Amino acid sequence: MSEEKKLTGYPSIDKPWLKYYPIGTESFPIPEQTAYEFIYSKQKNNNNTALIYLGKHISFKNLFAKIESCAKAFTAIGLKSNDIVTIALPLIPETVIIFYALNRLGAISNFIDPRLKPNEYIHSITETGSKILVAADLFSDTIVTVKKGLNNLQVIYSSVLESAPAIFKLLSHKNKSLSSIAKSWREFIKQGKPIVSLPVEAFSKNKTATIVHTGGTTGFPKGVMLTNENFNAMALTQEISEYGFKAGDSILTFLPPFIAYCLVNAIHDPLYLGWKNTLIPKFEYTDFPNLVMKHKPNHVLGGPILWDNFIKSPLTQKADLSFLHSPISGGDSMNIELERQINEFFASHNCNHKVMQGYGMTEVSAAACFSSDSSYCAGSVGIPYVKNVISIFDIESCEELTYGNEGEVCIQSPTMMSGYFCNQEATDEIIKKHSDGSVWLHTGDCGIMNNDGNLFIKGRLKRMIVRSGNKIFPTYIEAIILKNSNVLNCAVVQMDDKQERHVPIAFLVLKDSTQFDSTISELNQLIGSELPAFNIPFKYFIKDNLPLTSINKVDFRALEKEAERL
Repeated sequence: MSEEKKLTGYPSIDKPWLKYYPIGTESFPIPEQTAYEFIYSKQKNNNNTALIYLGKHISFKNLFAKIESCAKAFTAIGLKSNDIVTIALPLIPETVIIFYALNRLGAISNFIDPRLKPNEYIHSITETGSKILVAADLFSDTIVTVKKGLNNLQVIYSSVLESAPAIFKLLSHKNKSLSSIAKSWREFIKQGKPIVSLPVEAFSKNKTATIVHTGGTTGFPKGVMLTNENFNAMALTQEISEYGFKAGDSILTFLPPFIAYCLVNAIHDPLYLGWKNTLIPKFEYTDFPNLVMKHKPNHVLGGPILWDNFIKSPLTQKADLSFLHSPISGGDSMNIELERQINEFFASHNCNHKVMQGYGMTEVSAAACFSSDSSYCAGSVGIPYVKNVISIFDIESCEELTYGNEGEVCIQSPTMMSGYFCNQEATDEIIKKHSDGSVWLHTGDCGIMNNDGNLFIKGRLKRMIVRSGNKIFPTYIEAIILKNSNVLNCAVVQMDDKQERHVPIAFLVLKDSTQFDSTISELNQLIGSELPAFNIPFKYFIKDNLPLTSINKVDFRALEKEAERL
């Protein structure tokens, strides 16, 4: 570990977290390679298992062969370097294959949630200029509607059973509604067979590898552009962590691929490290204990609600958890009492590690800091990754604060996005140059850092709500609510819930309060028709007026405090 030095009081200068890392590790270079070249150069001769899907093992060599075949198929249908392909698939091997095939060709993947409404598909496809859509046949009705709206769009569809063992394929059948307007995966791959060789894509600095979407706190979803360097820097960062990651380790992955954490940390990193990755295409939070005990992964990410469910499950009460090397918790805040309960449970069930809390956001490739065994501090989300700098700044003045003072959490990292796709204004709002010339990503979260470099998140400046792991953006719900003729004003805020951790509730100012019940029925139907069902507010409350701040903006913090009393 590094030697301790006298502190100035400012995290960005002191970097106190470096004492937990071997001396000099923060200076490792990031190779000038694409994400595909990075893993291929490391694992091209590896005959071991890379992916496990529904019990079927796919070796690294086989995976690279499939990536090559997919790249040839894309070339056959006219794909060129820098073209953008929209992908709307669950977590299946084809998703991994497509991402690296596009990267191999210098093209860009645009990942979206396959559960989106047809108009949302169309918005993302047209915004990015995608001429190709790869989607899941499970959503055939959506695909048909999208194709009607975008007649020139090339559509490829894949079944979730495409890479399953042969016995599962007996359950599959040809999708008649798609066969006339789209190519099946097998038809697509067959088109590439005449291609003998592929163009060699030269490495280009800061070139976008993928686009993933985040709603932020206002407006339409923003496309986060992540580069090859972002992917590779994260993998190298993980390689030198103190957890002793080694080739042949196993990981359980059930997060959807349109989330940055899945693509970067749960797909790219394990491939580089040589792990066996079990992919789960469909996940419910109640499945977590069974999946962990069935697959016994060395590494797994579970949010607080999942770990809470895990330690209370009948399946785990007599379990030997010595197989868990990094039980990670992220995506939502964990209260200190639950953290204590989880760590006691682990210790009493032969797990030699504490729950590994982390913190990050899509704009920094999902992860920025983590809690290690040596730096562990209860209530903290950990220390910055070795090449990262995290500090706390005054919200108004942007002056850096000393240890123990609360302000906005800001990050410098080689995993920081290059920007939002075609949205310089939004990029400039989050990536800011300070008066001293330094550039920081402003997270919109409040936090404190102690003089060991441990970060403590105190709350969100932004208003995103996480309901059972699903991200909800209140401005979307508010815009729909305001379409109702009986609603004069509204505000959606978060309320704590024992089962779902957090739920959205809506405060309404109505023209006619006697029509409350019929208005709520209309709102639920309208919200459910335009957004996924988890966006429907848990409860509605009538107010005469919404509270305002001194500058005449809705005082959401006051409403959140009111929600705490309800």
